[in-house]
Amino acid sequence: MKALKYLPIAVCSMMLAAPAATYGAEKNAAGYLSYGSHDELVKAARAESGTLRVTLAYDQPAVNKVIKLFIAKYGFVKATGQEVGNADARILLEVAAGTHRGDIIHMEEELGLASYYPHIYRMNFLGMAEKGVIDIPVKMINPKEPKIVSVGSALAGISYNSKVLPADLVPKSYQDLLHPKLKGSGLLWADVSQASGLAALAVVWGEDKVIEYARKLAEQKPVWTTGATRSITAMAAGEYAIGSLNHYHAAWRIQQRKAPHLEVVLLEPVPVRLNNILGINGKSSMPATAALFIEFATSLPVQEIFNSDGPIKGSVFREGSLTSNLVKGKEVAFVGWDDIDMIEPLQKRIFEAWGFPVAKTR
Repeated sequence: MKALKYLPIAVCSMMLAAPAATYGAEKNAAGYLSYGSHDELVKAARAESGTLRVTLAYDQPAVNKVIKLFIAKYGFVKATGQEVGNADARILLEVAAGTHRGDIIHMEEELGLASYYPHIYRMNFLGMAEKGVIDIPVKMINPKEPKIVSVGSALAGISYNSKVLPADLVPKSYQDLLHPKLKGSGLLWADVSQASGLAALAVVWGEDKVIEYARKLAEQKPVWTTGATRSITAMAAGEYAIGSLNHYHAAWRIQQRKAPHLEVVLLEPVPVRLNNILGINGKSSMPATAALFIEFATSLPVQEIFNSDGPIKGSVFREGSLTSNLVKGKEVAFVGWDDIDMIEPLQKRIFEAWGFPVAKTR
């Protein structure tokens, strides 16, 4: 597990914090805080003292770039940033215990988003976005928990080695992976460590069709592998020809770095999941500054960092971003806020359909 260390980056004003009400803020009946204008939000942030601590699920160089841009935009801010690495479980325990020092928390959906909700500051991102106080696309915000924002997306695609895969087997649909020529050929691989992309198709196909497809894929007798990066790297080296649905960003990264013959395609419906879900620590002494940062993380300049350095991890909901353009005009299987909790149990059903043992929950 990586140690979570924060790297100081800039300076801040030492103004004493003032009550939120002083800056045109009000709470609704549910206790969610909203500011009347963006200027009032900035004033409240100026009044806060301390160092904003941010955790993001991006590599450290990308985090550093984002923090640097944030400080350049709001010169009164002092901020630090750290990639979350493998620290999600520890952070959740700290958040639940009230001992976590960070202000902005990355929320790992596999740990259960509901586990975080009681400990997140009630900032009304949705209400402010709908009124134009902050510039955050409303689809990035959880409508039932308006204090939660997803600043990224995860796409799934099909990758193949154009030097190895015969031209007549280049996929144009998911059914093409069931071609008789691929059965038992050693050309096709499937990753047994995750099936989130395949599970996401249930939004459009329904769960029964996904399980039926998974069984048919198993009947193809693919090479069973573990780990997207390892599997795609092996395919790029010629060990396999084509893979089942997997992380688009992993294949794109390998293609760009060392394998131009690796092709990555987005078949329809394109599986898209929420990614990099953020909330403000309920113990934060800098909620206004944290709100400014989360808004900033959804802006086009930052989204392009997420897409270039992520890579391809910006949100499909920020118009003009690379991820938005990749899915533009395509049918999308979007795993929205109401669908997140179905992914883990459906992945287990897929693994069972493939014939692999799955731990049972008592």
